[in-house]
Amino acid sequence: MLAQMNMVEGQRTTSGMDLDELWRNVRSGKEKALSQLFCVSYSWLFKYGYRIVPREAFVKDAIQELFLILWEKRASINEARSVRSYLCSSLRRLIFRRMRKKNNRTKRNYRYNQHYAEELHNREELIVQFEDNQEKERRLSLAIGSLSDRQKEAIFLKYYDGLTNTEIARIMDINKQSVYNHVSAAIRKMQDYVQG
Repeated sequence: MLAQMNMVEGQRTTSGMDLDELWRNVRSGKEKALSQLFCVSYSWLFKYGYRIVPREAFVKDAIQELFLILWEKRASINEARSVRSYLCSSLRRLIFRRMRKKNNRTKRNYRYNQHYAEELHNREELIVQFEDNQEKERRLSLAIGSLSDRQKEAIFLKYYDGLTNTEIARIMDINKQSVYNHVSAAIRKMQDYVQG
């Protein structure tokens, strides 16, 4: 019974207010009329909005936004054949627009978070690789430092200058077998350091 008392009978409320008159007064800039229209229509607008999206705070915010928009655009609002229908359809559009925005924001946030997580993972991987490479370089430097002068010379000529064992033997004035022995001993020593 109470719900029916708050309902609108045609374009007149049970309290005797004419919705068309309130609408005209809102359009002409009377704040009191906006407040009265809000009070008169809030209950049935809430029920209608709650059927669309059963989230109380969401619907309440949408109703407040609707009346804020009405006030801001009062000069350009057309006359309504049915104020109740106008308010309901406006609220419906507003609710769907807010839901689309929220869904778009959620999707955008999800994509951003996915991208950020992937980027973060890639950064972490790069940092780990960089640190790993730095550690390997440090160990390689230590390994090279532990070689004898002849082993260092053989390694540099072979791997940095790209010379053959015969060319290295000529430069170092040793036989090919000695070059091979120096290079293989140096490689074993460096592997121990690098893997160590």
